[in-house]
Amino acid sequence: MNPVNTKPYHLPADATWLVTGCSSGIGREIAILVASNPKQRLIATARNPSTLSYLPETPNILKVALDVDSPASVDAAFAAAATHFGPTFTLDVVVNNAGYSLAGDTEAVSEAEMHAQLETNFFGLVRVTLRALALMRQAQPRGGLIFNISSLAGVCGFPGHAFYHASKWAVEGWTESVAREMHPDWNISFCLVEPAAVKTNFETSSKKVITPHPAYADAGMPSRMLDAFVEQNLASGAGLDAADLAHLLVRIASRGEKVPIFLPVSATATALVTGALRARLAVVEEVRELSAVDKDKAQFDLEGLSK
Repeated sequence: MNPVNTKPYHLPADATWLVTGCSSGIGREIAILVASNPKQRLIATARNPSTLSYLPETPNILKVALDVDSPASVDAAFAAAATHFGPTFTLDVVVNNAGYSLAGDTEAVSEAEMHAQLETNFFGLVRVTLRALALMRQAQPRGGLIFNISSLAGVCGFPGHAFYHASKWAVEGWTESVAREMHPDWNISFCLVEPAAVKTNFETSSKKVITPHPAYADAGMPSRMLDAFVEQNLASGAGLDAADLAHLLVRIASRGEKVPIFLPVSATATALVTGALRARLAVVEEVRELSAVDKDKAQFDLEGLSK
């Protein structure tokens, strides 16, 4: 099986970054940090570009409207970048950050709301990535780096957020698969960023909350207990600072080393991811004999898969 991120990534001094969802939170902090380097170029995007007024007006910064739900909007944003920076501009780093959280009991979520969650968090990310890959492949050996902002929710499953989890698990599986499709000579690396709770306005402006289903409304139900736990901890100051996450991504891009395909961010995320993976392995071991229904039949040559 083709390994991922086989070569060290070297960020060019004149790198061009594209960051989605820059109106607030993680995207805003990354945009501010990249914009502080006068040698680098920034394509900062938001559905409403007026929210990007915090960025300076310089030739190295393009503030552009981009709605990841709309293929036409994605095309227009890339066309605007080509117009602004020249038709042969290179795209070095993409941060797919745009998204929101749909919180609600599974039985209370409408089909339209289900589809909208996947449209933004997964298919929107796919649209931007596909356009970026076409540019990065043409820039050998310069290559590129794609940060897909996933979540702890892409590794674990918690009650009351099933469709948000589904969107992030989709991002995880798709990203790992696409990373294995890359030819090593293209020098394109991927990184799944998996933070736990981040202290941004994500819990307000970037979160859609569905009224609890009557069958799940009791305070002792798992979803309500998790809601109370998260609110209590956020109120106490727990959570990752968005600026710290931004600095980490710039550090990963700049250090001249191989890029990790998975990046749990924060001690909380690392602990919960470790626990989830250990729990899954424990179940695999528990059912090993039970599941071996084909043990007397021909098996795949797994050593050949790794060649």
